[in-house]
Amino acid sequence: MVGKVLAGRYEVLERIGTGGMSLVYRARDLTLSRIVAVKILKQQWTEDADVIRRFHQEARAAASLTNLHVVQVFDVGREEPDIHYIVMELIKGRTLRETLDTTPVLAVREAIAIAEQVADGLDAAHRQKLVHRDIKPQNILMAEDKTVKVTDFGIAYAAASGTLVNTSSFLGTVQYLSPEQARGKLVGPQSDIYSLGVVLFEMLTGRLPFNGESAIGVALKHLQDQAPDVRSIRPTIPESVSRVVARALAKDPADRYQTASAFRADLLRILDPEAAIDEAPSSALPVPVPSADGQLPSRSKAREEQRRRPRRIWLWLSAVLLVVGGGGALAFYHWLYAPPVAVPNVRGIRLPLAKRKLRQKGLVAHMAGTSPSDRWAKGYVVRETPEPGSMVKAGQAVELVTSSGPIQLRLPNYSGQPMAVAEQGLRAERLRHKVVMVSSARPPGVVLRQRPQPHQLIAHGKVVTLWVSNGARAHQVMPYLVGMTVSQAATVLARDNLSEGTPVASYSTQPINTIIDQSPKPYQPVHGISQVSVWVSDGPSPESRHLPKNKNTPRFTIPQNASPHSLFEAVVEDQAGNKEMFYQQVNPGMRVRVPVVWYGTSAEVLPYLNNHPQTPLMLSAPPTGAFPGPGVGTNNTLGNQFLNAPS
Repeated sequence: MVGKVLAGRYEVLERIGTGGMSLVYRARDLTLSRIVAVKILKQQWTEDADVIRRFHQEARAAASLTNLHVVQVFDVGREEPDIHYIVMELIKGRTLRETLDTTPVLAVREAIAIAEQVADGLDAAHRQKLVHRDIKPQNILMAEDKTVKVTDFGIAYAAASGTLVNTSSFLGTVQYLSPEQARGKLVGPQSDIYSLGVVLFEMLTGRLPFNGESAIGVALKHLQDQAPDVRSIRPTIPESVSRVVARALAKDPADRYQTASAFRADLLRILDPEAAIDEAPSSALPVPVPSADGQLPSRSKAREEQRRRPRRIWLWLSAVLLVVGGGGALAFYHWLYAPPVAVPNVRGIRLPLAKRKLRQKGLVAHMAGTSPSDRWAKGYVVRETPEPGSMVKAGQAVELVTSSGPIQLRLPNYSGQPMAVAEQGLRAERLRHKVVMVSSARPPGVVLRQRPQPHQLIAHGKVVTLWVSNGARAHQVMPYLVGMTVSQAATVLARDNLSEGTPVASYSTQPINTIIDQSPKPYQPVHGISQVSVWVSDGPSPESRHLPKNKNTPRFTIPQNASPHSLFEAVVEDQAGNKEMFYQQVNPGMRVRVPVVWYGTSAEVLPYLNNHPQTPLMLSAPPTGAFPGPGVGTNNTLGNQFLNAPS
């Protein structure tokens, strides 16, 4: 996989991780000149159509999610024959799992701050009807700047998409599983809150609330056992923190925080009790009430009270049925054994109307994602499960898939073909096109390049731009790119049918991401060149921080016997490893000023005239406290340096 270029755009550089379903690689986005992470579905899953469908469906849903605390998804695609991938931002840092492996118990404020950022990311996801379903330390990234981000929405379905799929591959890690996940029940935002509660418990205590010899044993404890109080393990934890953890770990989803926003609000109050927070204070857990003798009820009595509560509920329900009598019991019987209803056909109608038709039949509409369609416009139902006409129980969920718009296709490569052929092919694919005529040494009418790039996905009806040669490229010279950003240079080069190569970073005193050198050099004739290499500034080297910063402006005089329109070039190198380039087109007798910024006590300026080296010029900084003399020090102008005309 390393070295492969996906979609003609993502160059795979190295593997950096492995997950349950996928392999993670570091890659370079050749179009936007940035480093990204690419997650590729493991080979064992590529023959499962349902897994592939959900993999792409969930990636598209996650791509619409934008939040500081969620890893951004940039792209999703397929490379023939069976490579399915997701492109996302690459985070420099490590996972919370790696942090806990080295520091099992975190400071209380640090643990609360991490949980608060995760809750913020979950709140953004839940607002878009996305449930993560697999919150655990391995899926929580801690960037170098201390920003916490949630990653891997790979098993997240739409919040209303029904019950959890019963396969171990999609099931969340059992130690962080919510009780409703263990039961296979409908999973909502409260399930993520429970899992985050387990993560917070682990950060505070260095252990998990439930352990066992088998995954089934741990799952049963999530269902049956009460999580211990974090203060029983770490007594110095404040009572307010204990209450928040206990509420997040409530067995019944109705007893937990109902939103990640409410959970986050309580965490923020712990971090800063005086801060103004929009969320009203939540009633975390029932506060123990002292008895007549002033003693708080024991924890064992509280547990016994919890065990008795379900029995009381059943006794109460039995009493109600007895009071209602035969008529009530008969109604209950009819409800329990009501005849099934037929699922109506809601394909081809807008989602709100489809929901209304299902509601009229006593059924519940659950969103199961989107799918491209040439037949149905965006927002119309294209698929429903169970199938129309199926007999189901009243109250059952019907999964709906809506159209995301026209079907997309992979754009052919028209480079090098006659414009007429490209136009005919685009019309056959129901694509529109725009032609831009550019100077080129290629024969007139030949397609030089296109946008979007070849093999990228494009929807029917979209516009494809073709750059076509007009056959006129006489006297074209290389543009001057030094000082531009990469995007600015790309625009300038495109006018002359040139493109940038992959930028190379180099230490320089120039602003970060600005071009400091190029090849071919500026003002040179362009003969058979299609791509220009550029070097961009990575800022001053680390050694520069410990050295003095200097500025000089040496002057150079061009000899009278030099050729008109000569190329003057100056290379500046300092002790810290920084490099500067200066180019100018000059004429005989011209005086050239070269502003120089450098670090250290000395630097060297290497002048060239028409690629011929000239006498080097040494720069030196004044001693500390000394008055700068002529030609040295900061902000000085050096005397003229006379050049020799090239032989």
